[in-house]
Amino acid sequence: MKYDISICMPAHRAHLWENFYESAIGAIGPYKWEMILVGPNEPPESLRKKRNFKFFKDFGNPARCAQIATMLAEGELMMWGSDDGIWQPEAIKQCIELHRSKNKKDVIVIRYAEGRNFSGTGMPDDYWVAKHPDGSWSNHWPDHHKVEKIKDDWMIAPVGLYNLEYFRELGGWDCRFEHLNMCCHDLTFRAQNNGSKVYLSPPLIVLNCDWNPNEGDHVPVQQAYDQNDLPLFNHIYSSDGDRIKIDYFNWTKADAIWGRRFKDIS
Repeated sequence: MKYDISICMPAHRAHLWENFYESAIGAIGPYKWEMILVGPNEPPESLRKKRNFKFFKDFGNPARCAQIATMLAEGELMMWGSDDGIWQPEAIKQCIELHRSKNKKDVIVIRYAEGRNFSGTGMPDDYWVAKHPDGSWSNHWPDHHKVEKIKDDWMIAPVGLYNLEYFRELGGWDCRFEHLNMCCHDLTFRAQNNGSKVYLSPPLIVLNCDWNPNEGDHVPVQQAYDQNDLPLFNHIYSSDGDRIKIDYFNWTKADAIWGRRFKDIS
């Protein structure tokens, strides 16, 4: 592999990408890395000149864009994040080293924080548990009675780090989902069905995100969650908790233009 790790992401807030890229330098330290962004908006010229930066223009939904990014990846490991975030110093370095001390099939949860002007704090360990030991459910899905196939010992990785070859072997993200949210839970559940163990990142916060749910660009994401992604997730995990591998090229079946965000690109 050409790189130790590939950061593979859907992205559309191009004005934030320079800071996002620069923060990765201090977060990864001595390891070789690349950043691959896929989305509708052109990157700044400063990033185009970076040898470890790749951009592919696509108007599809975020899950489709993310899957395309992984097809362009050349890293031993892969991970993702959000372009409104800032990577914390040496945080990715520690995650790489943790993964290399484990099995190739294992998964690292990239712990993150969300808050206005980066005011979020790290979440407690049980936030990353799908079903809490006392029998209560994670707040990631409201229709608890519809997800009875979720197993008691499963963890979630809304942002994660995988061996790239293993990620592809599993089929990556199911691009019937639109946003990079419920498909990440599904991916981690399939990995755990395949014997993968899930470990929390050593730093409490690896990625600190500036979050404003009232921004206009959040509307299509919320619509995708309400109208497609959560219903699809509930349908899958009300009946099938044993699936593992899917078609890695499932992204080709997703619409090339994401209608929730783009009405006309001519």
